[in-house]
Amino acid sequence: MQWATGAVGRAALQELIENPDFQLAGVLVYDPAKAGQDAGALCGLAPTTGVLATTDKEEIFALGADVVVHAASKAHAVETNADDICRLLAAGTNVITTTSYNHLPTYGADTEAAFVDACRAGQSRFHAAGENPGFMFERLVATVTGLSKSIDRIDLYEATDVSSVDSRPMLVDLMGMGRPPEDVSVDSPIIKKLDLAYRQALNATADVLGIALSHVDVSVDATTLPHDIEVSAGTIAAGTVVGQRFSWVGHWSGRPLLAIHEEWVLTRDLPQWGLKPLAPGEKSPLIRAVIKGVPSFELQLDVGWDGQAPTGQHAQPGHLMIAMGAIRAIPYVLARPPGIVTAPVFGAIQLAGADANRA
Repeated sequence: MQWATGAVGRAALQELIENPDFQLAGVLVYDPAKAGQDAGALCGLAPTTGVLATTDKEEIFALGADVVVHAASKAHAVETNADDICRLLAAGTNVITTTSYNHLPTYGADTEAAFVDACRAGQSRFHAAGENPGFMFERLVATVTGLSKSIDRIDLYEATDVSSVDSRPMLVDLMGMGRPPEDVSVDSPIIKKLDLAYRQALNATADVLGIALSHVDVSVDATTLPHDIEVSAGTIAAGTVVGQRFSWVGHWSGRPLLAIHEEWVLTRDLPQWGLKPLAPGEKSPLIRAVIKGVPSFELQLDVGWDGQAPTGQHAQPGHLMIAMGAIRAIPYVLARPPGIVTAPVFGAIQLAGADANRA
């Protein structure tokens, strides 16, 4: 069953329809305009599945599906998502989500206990997929640390051009673009939305490395341009924010060890940040990971379409990437015992008990 059909949910829904390993039982939508539509029509396929979307959660709960691919927006209240997921789990339905529940202890003991108890009651399995958190740091980068004799620090950089966001309330009110730079701080609404997600990625990576972080520092930087620019949501006035950099730095043994840096820009023409417009055919890396140690490593991940985009309604390759991570997890999750399922990382460096000056 597909829960929610936003950009990621539509990509997952298409795979559930097209892949013969799966039998689609139901689709939950939040938009009343989508209710009653055939599942195929919702993701750019022929409306021939016979499965009609519903906004009624009770209909979905009554289906008793084996697996729910949960892709509700992270903009919804955390408590609402947790309640829905735990109800599914307690009823015996396995849940794989792309919403950030990747490191439940970060949410606190009560939330973690609610998920654990729900899995126990329904003898079900819960797994949080996703990109960051979910894959880039705690799986991809953590695996590479197994090639180092020692590590001093790991930095993960994620850069995103958000100029295509066409909702001004989303871009300006929530994300803080087009606002005076003094409005962008660690107390901004968007930081509150992102904070828990990136703390989870740091703490989950620390778990893989066999340590616990002492604390996490958060910092924000914003930049402007002296002239107006035009983006999908309209005009961004001169002197207002066109670029933001957020950093979460986790400390261990008295020093910074793990860090995530998120960069959002409305234009690549930001010489003050060392950015310049991309040449024709040039890609901007989505992820760059820098592992300082013996030896050191630097990874760069570019994500895009080679030629024409695939069929369906995939706004960005990143949406398809996240959806596929959740779908590919299904057989592995079902093969595990009931409970919270995390992806194993083979061979990562273990820092517990290590010399703090030579980690």
